[in-house]
Amino acid sequence: MEFGLLGPLTVVEAGTDVTPARPKQRALLSLLLLRRGEVVPGAQLIEALWGEQPPDTAQTALHGHVSALRKLLGADRIRTRPPGYLLQVWPGEVDLARFESLIAEARACDDPVERSARLLDALSLWRGEPLADLHGEAFAEREIARLEELRLAALEDRIDADLALGRHHELVPELEPLVAEHVFRERLRGQLMLALYRCGRQADALHVFQSGRRALVEELGIDPGPALQQLELRILRQDSSLDPPAVRVGAPRQAPVRYARSADLNIAYQVTGDGPIDLVLISGFVSHLEKDWEEPRHAHFLERLGSMGRLIRFDKRGTGLSDRPAGVPDLETRMDDVRAVMDAVDSHPAVLFGYSEGAAMAILFAATYPERTRALVLYGAWARRVDPDDDYPWAPTREARAAYIEDLERDWGFESDMKLMCPSADEAMARWWGERCRAAASPGAIKALMEMNSRIDVRAVLPTIRVPTLVVNRGTDSDVRVEEGRYIAERITDARFVELPGADHFVGIDPDQILDVVEPFLAKRGAARVAADRDRVLVTLVATEIVGAPTFRERQHGIVRRELARYRGRELGAARDRILASFDGPARAVRYATAITDAARALGIKVRTGVHTGEVEIADGRAHGIAVDIAVGAAAVAAPGEVLVSQTVTDLVAGSGLEFADRASRALPGVPGERRLLAVVDRDRDAPPASGGPMIGRAEELEHPLRPTEPRLH
Repeated sequence: MEFGLLGPLTVVEAGTDVTPARPKQRALLSLLLLRRGEVVPGAQLIEALWGEQPPDTAQTALHGHVSALRKLLGADRIRTRPPGYLLQVWPGEVDLARFESLIAEARACDDPVERSARLLDALSLWRGEPLADLHGEAFAEREIARLEELRLAALEDRIDADLALGRHHELVPELEPLVAEHVFRERLRGQLMLALYRCGRQADALHVFQSGRRALVEELGIDPGPALQQLELRILRQDSSLDPPAVRVGAPRQAPVRYARSADLNIAYQVTGDGPIDLVLISGFVSHLEKDWEEPRHAHFLERLGSMGRLIRFDKRGTGLSDRPAGVPDLETRMDDVRAVMDAVDSHPAVLFGYSEGAAMAILFAATYPERTRALVLYGAWARRVDPDDDYPWAPTREARAAYIEDLERDWGFESDMKLMCPSADEAMARWWGERCRAAASPGAIKALMEMNSRIDVRAVLPTIRVPTLVVNRGTDSDVRVEEGRYIAERITDARFVELPGADHFVGIDPDQILDVVEPFLAKRGAARVAADRDRVLVTLVATEIVGAPTFRERQHGIVRRELARYRGRELGAARDRILASFDGPARAVRYATAITDAARALGIKVRTGVHTGEVEIADGRAHGIAVDIAVGAAAVAAPGEVLVSQTVTDLVAGSGLEFADRASRALPGVPGERRLLAVVDRDRDAPPASGGPMIGRAEELEHPLRPTEPRLH
């Protein structure tokens, strides 16, 4: 059983909320929890619940409330011990006890990194104002004030630890509203003064002192305390003891490159830094773990990231120091690589920082694996990379994108692209860019990767993201329009969007401008563990309907179990004529669907199958939501032996080698409006459509996917 006092009172047993409904019972339980392990006299309980003049029925009412709580919590929880009652709970069952334990551990730590991490964990237990639902009770105001003081003291301790780690840049935006709220709290004011001074803002630091002094004199008639006055004097004298401490980070250039096994390939990764959180960096189209350190400004970007967290970087398959696959990897395979690296370094969960082409993969990972994503940071992100439409008019045309990729392949590794992406780059950075590109991938490989990236469309995934998200774009970015970042942020629940001045797309140009925004976001929101909504998830659903043939129904369970294990799926329910399964990747789901179809065909049976990627709610092992209706509806309108998929699925399987034929937009049973559907094509079995309709994802198109003569498919 779990008891929560650091917010409204909560009682949870086996995942079920069993909080008492009656106010007096909540108040009584809160009193006993605050004095857990003690015998609380009945007279004290009566005075706390009813004040100094309780009604004549108070004693009887107290007995009734105790009896009700015993029924709720168990008879052994509340013991009668003269002259009152004793509540028996384990310290780990009460959030306040866990908070106090973490604070004690933190204050015993000499290492500021460990101290900051424990204090962050302690503060993350708070859900709001303590005992927020008990304001009307006689005892509550005193206890609320006491608990708030504990929280503020812990917050000040954490800020001291972060100042010792040189995190003054990120602390300023956190401290300014705190000082405005707690005007007379001199420790917070002194911390803000020190952070400002270390940021080179001496005048602002002195102004903070003067405004505090003025408030104290005018409202309380007193001067600031000796410690604050002494800090002002040291700032005036520019005392060298106030200078920022040397920031301890891992030795990046000496950090070893290691390899994680992902399926049959080796993915190169490197871990640097020692901050309190894990931060997985998903870079743009290419990276090189060793050469990334050779340009000082880009190295500074990595070093500063390593000062705020344990920085986990990797070279995507086919680039840098990682193995080269036989074909072009799709997003689903690349997500498997991210998981393999996180597993190799025991990262659960992590902040994902995706920039440029890496942002799309970070978006899909955060939506698919929210339990492994602490927060999401996107810089220079786009949702669609080709074919502008009314919803997303900023995507390049096919002709423009094809011309760009052709130029990139022809002049691969030369400085011209760097100067286009980063107008502010000097000759030294441009030369490093060319060397890094040539080391990271060959011209043919980069062409294939860029063509695959051009086919990605993550717009449908954005509303399913449920983790704290920061989206950052430069206002005149020469590669990605600022409207694209704003589009993404508007479609992710509670995402924050920040527009920065500048035209440079690459993170190595003025990295502090970017990270000055990222650091406070992580300190305020991303660094605290976020409870994933495990009941709402992004999945790919496969609905299979059996057309007649009881023989297949008798054998279906063995076939389904075999193919589910093969493609890492999960059965969500089977009716007489239908099987519903879910998958964490759309390509695996489509291959499962075709395998089931082929198995049925081998028995002379026809099945109809629908596949859709969307958000569902899982309850009692079953999926609910419109995504289920779409998958089931697609199966209902499919021809016998046909696998129909939604356009969302085709948008997410770019590079998988799967082939589709357009089946136009159709109305689906139980689904409002029309949905664009496409049929999975088996080239060994299916002839091209008699109408000459478009084929999507064919080998010919993968070779020349952006030819202007091809029909537009979005």
